[in-house]
Amino acid sequence: MTAQFSHDRYNVLVKATFDKVTELSKLKGGEYSGDNDRLLNFRRNGDRLGLDMEVIWAVYAAKHWDALMQYIQDINTNTSRPRLESLESRCDDLIVYLLLFKAMLQESAETARLVAYDEQSKQTGTTILSASKPDLRSPTAAEIDAGHAIFKAPPHWSEQTVPQKEYGG
Repeated sequence: MTAQFSHDRYNVLVKATFDKVTELSKLKGGEYSGDNDRLLNFRRNGDRLGLDMEVIWAVYAAKHWDALMQYIQDINTNTSRPRLESLESRCDDLIVYLLLFKAMLQESAETARLVAYDEQSKQTGTTILSASKPDLRSPTAAEIDAGHAIFKAPPHWSEQTVPQKEYGG
């Protein structure tokens, strides 16, 4: 008879995993990135090394993936070895890293929309503040799509609103 992993058991696993991932995100997020920017660790190390933050992310995430792949190779070669971290914790860490990468993708998409809008604004003579300034709050996709992207700028800048009539979506 083939072993079965019931739906109920799987649902318990999913809940426990996401509880753990939420805890890890809070603890490690504050430890590595402070209180304001969950991606700061990747940005900071990318800046130090002259690399995009996604490259830094790939190195950090690959460490956990490599440990899982080594385990799979060990199964195939009947090799036993001590492990510094549990394989389940490697899985949890990878889920956190995938969520962080998803945050990078969302930020990148929002920035791409702003760059596209900025190019359009140059053609129409409308001015907006650059989204690449590190002190600016990233507008949400809904704000951009609605044409109400308000940029929070440093005190010496004035606040401007992206006009709805010019944004083509």
